[in-house]
Amino acid sequence: MPTFSKFIDGQRGSQQMVDSDGFIYSRKKPRDTPLYSAWRCRKNNPPTKCPCHAYLTLPDNSLTLGSKPHNHPADNAAPLKREVLSTLKRKAAEQPLSVTQNILSEVLADSTPETNQTLPTMESLARVVQRSRAVSSGSAQHTEATSSDDLEFH
Repeated sequence: MPTFSKFIDGQRGSQQMVDSDGFIYSRKKPRDTPLYSAWRCRKNNPPTKCPCHAYLTLPDNSLTLGSKPHNHPADNAAPLKREVLSTLKRKAAEQPLSVTQNILSEVLADSTPETNQTLPTMESLARVVQRSRAVSSGSAQHTEATSSDDLEFH
């Protein structure tokens, strides 16, 4: 029986829950009560359409699964990947004058090589940093390194 593990930030900033087996859930807001919150598997859209639901009891954070099981294996790298991307976005917003390359180097050095292998390309990560800066500063676009040839790691 899985247990509650932690909350993570979703791709667009929504709160998501991770269980001890590595499955990720999104909140089903209309179903929340003061005693529990309802969650559904993040892979509930086609092609997977996972029918699994979970209920988190709020006072003690105990997790209860619904009657239907997951129809896919857990992706244990996904929560770690989300944490790295969230850290990149947060640092980019907090350090608007830092060079993109420095932020990438700092964050990737703190994560495991296995997690780094699951991440998007360096160009994509650089764009994540630049978009996060643009959003936090209100600017339309930050221009820095846009290709892997422009990025150097020491």
